[in-house]
Amino acid sequence: MKKTDKNKIKNWFVTGASSGIGHELCVQLLKRGYNVTAVSRKIPEFTGGGGRLLGLSVDVTKPDTINSAIQKTIEKFGSIDVLANIAGISSYETFEETSDEEVRNVMETNYWGTYNTCKALIKYFRERNNGTIINCTSVIGLVPRTFGCAYSSSKHAIEGLTSVLYLETQNFNCRVMCVEPGLYPSNIGKNKKSFETEFSEYIFPNSQIINLERNYKNDLTIAVNCIIDTVENEKLPRRLLLGKDCIKRVKYEVHSILENIKYSNVISSKIAKTCDGKNYTIFTDISFFCKKIPFFINYIRCSILEKIVRKNKKPHYKNKKEMLKNKFAKTWLKK
Repeated sequence: MKKTDKNKIKNWFVTGASSGIGHELCVQLLKRGYNVTAVSRKIPEFTGGGGRLLGLSVDVTKPDTINSAIQKTIEKFGSIDVLANIAGISSYETFEETSDEEVRNVMETNYWGTYNTCKALIKYFRERNNGTIINCTSVIGLVPRTFGCAYSSSKHAIEGLTSVLYLETQNFNCRVMCVEPGLYPSNIGKNKKSFETEFSEYIFPNSQIINLERNYKNDLTIAVNCIIDTVENEKLPRRLLLGKDCIKRVKYEVHSILENIKYSNVISSKIAKTCDGKNYTIFTDISFFCKKIPFFINYIRCSILEKIVRKNKKPHYKNKKEMLKNKFAKTWLKK
């Protein structure tokens, strides 16, 4: 696979750098010789890095702190080439038991934090005609879990935002990719009540609940290096799935979607009732339109011919045989 020019991805801006994926990403980037601005609410700590590391305290929910960090990064390294949004917090309560405040807090950090950094840099990337945006969502952004009202919603929102960016940046050199990791060692679930409920109705034997104490064999260092290896390629995939548990869950979700498609194909049309009380058939099977294309073309042709007949009374044909082919011509002949 063709590699990108290293000078185009030399300077990285990484959020959530104090722990987990964000911290390990900074460590591996420094080992490879990249310049790194590592930001989190608490200034991240690293051994080594020297002049290639800039650690800053940034609250991604506050655009002013983001803009200040961006300015300091450009002053130190000359530019920002890659934005890696890793910052995030989780939540482990059922929808019924999750407070509005909890949902807003998670959305503020996860979604709006990602939104704020992308918003701060997208114009900069467009004007420079160079940039890479890596938004770390989660497998939960594709496959929801129980006890994940706030977290799953925030990650699905990031998936939507990143997909829009992926489409809108096609005309300038800004690459966009979602990273969907499974379960890796992280502080994201510490100091939180994990999957507890006061209601037995929400306890399912075979639910999509992960026990955070379970010893998954996903290797964080390998995963982070996979992210860097992918960014070093000239073309990025739209999504990068990381972890055995992630792959299994996504396959299950894809299978479920395919089953839904099969069902939808059987019901190839729906009846929509408008405000005037009339029924209209909405065809969802594209093969219907393919079969009817000749009909539509002829209908348009006939409509045009009808206007000619009304205006000139007598249309012009090469011969009588051509005239007889058209229903409006036949009507004219009868007259």
